[in-house]
Amino acid sequence: MSQKRLEQKELQALTNSLKYVTDLPYICRDSVYSNYAPGCGDRIFWRAVQQKKSIIPFLMDKLDDTTQTTVSVPYFGGYYTIADVAYVVMQEIIADIPTFQLLGVPFDKDGCGYCAYWNYLREDISHRRHFQKEVRQWEDRLGGRWIESPKVLTCDCQFPHPNGGHYIKEYTLSNWTSFGFHLEYSYLKAHSIGIGANFISESFRPFIGSRSINYTVDATITGLFYNRISALGQRIDLGINVEGTSPDFHVFIEHNDKNDFRIGGKVGISFNNFIYLHYRYSYPLTRYENPYLSRHGVVLTFKLNQGPLNDFWGP
Repeated sequence: MSQKRLEQKELQALTNSLKYVTDLPYICRDSVYSNYAPGCGDRIFWRAVQQKKSIIPFLMDKLDDTTQTTVSVPYFGGYYTIADVAYVVMQEIIADIPTFQLLGVPFDKDGCGYCAYWNYLREDISHRRHFQKEVRQWEDRLGGRWIESPKVLTCDCQFPHPNGGHYIKEYTLSNWTSFGFHLEYSYLKAHSIGIGANFISESFRPFIGSRSINYTVDATITGLFYNRISALGQRIDLGINVEGTSPDFHVFIEHNDKNDFRIGGKVGISFNNFIYLHYRYSYPLTRYENPYLSRHGVVLTFKLNQGPLNDFWGP
């Protein structure tokens, strides 16, 4: 633990030293890496890059630091802030960060191009903090893997990358990212209430704007109430929807204490992945069919306390 704390202090100190950077990669005037020619990045910059994944959390902490450095911004004017330098370091460690998607503003393709980045971030500190939040969420929810590559990512420099490669971030089916509880009410032939746990995994790259596909796994204990008759049951369902308010689809298998097994499906809408309204239909797999549980009905679900799995069980 003491060694880990020492390493973290060193990484923090190195991140703090970004204010002393005097040159960033942009347009190299020399292809010889060892010379640290202007436009190729200085020693402090590349030393930060060489920390790879371990320095990323410290860099993200700096994305709202508006302290100016002495490095001028070529063509667009002004000076890099520590936040800007930290982001360039991140871009040299992780390939293809979707800058404008995370900013929430379009690239100015009909005007000055990348100036939209500078104009937006310089306009208000709240814009930097919003960008910082989006970068954190993007980095946190994606799986990553290392690929070997000699390519320098942030400029046209021809020297071999000092890391010998970089990370790419991607959605993976095994990247379970959050956990929570849910409450539900169902109207079938009888009234039913349920309580359960939900696990969420964002599993593929965004395909509708900046939104992502959510895969959900829900485990629910249900209670069926009809006049004075009750029955306990269990249900496992798998769902899919697009992040935000969107159509929502589920398939499920359920069982109750009358030994009634069913398979079925739900279709409805998800309101910001918090409130779900579904129409459901189930089909019995056994000869016995619970007379108090109809095959179709309406379900209203509230999903609560969603957060990273690490918040519950640790890394």
